Amino acid sequence: MNKALLGILISVLLVPTAIAEMLDQHRWQDRVLILVAPSEDNAGLQKQRQMIQARQDAIADRDLRIYELAGSQGSLDQQTLRTDDVTALRQHLGLAPEDRLMILLGLDGEVKRRAPLDTPLSDFFRQIDRMPMRQADIRAKRAAGMTVTKP
Repeated sequence: MNKALLGILISVLLVPTAIAEMLDQHRWQDRVLILVAPSEDNAGLQKQRQMIQARQDAIADRDLRIYELAGSQGSLDQQTLRTDDVTALRQHLGLAPEDRLMILLGLDGEVKRRAPLDTPLSDFFRQIDRMPMRQADIRAKRAAGMTVTKP
């Protein structure tokens, strides 16, 4: 087997593993919200960024990490992702170039919701707040005298 073919074979086999590991790092520690848009200048993406910025308290309280996938560019909590990681992540999630979505992954790493990009952020907060592990978290925080943010 020649070196070029071997290199292609290795990259095809390792990319899904790398993406699975990228998402798996959050399992049982963070919920993940993925914003998907065709480009950085998409109006829906800009609006959601503003809402996320305004609700950092609620984001932190719900242990949410934010991925953005805008065309071939992407980020995790505003830290730039490599282009090949963005491409592989889009493939892994079955996303089309024109998709405008928000995808919520639970603590178990499973997709809990796929919704249009213009869905109010508060709808996701309410859904998270109904999840059993979040309910336990809310009870524990209240028992410790801590504040819990509202959707």
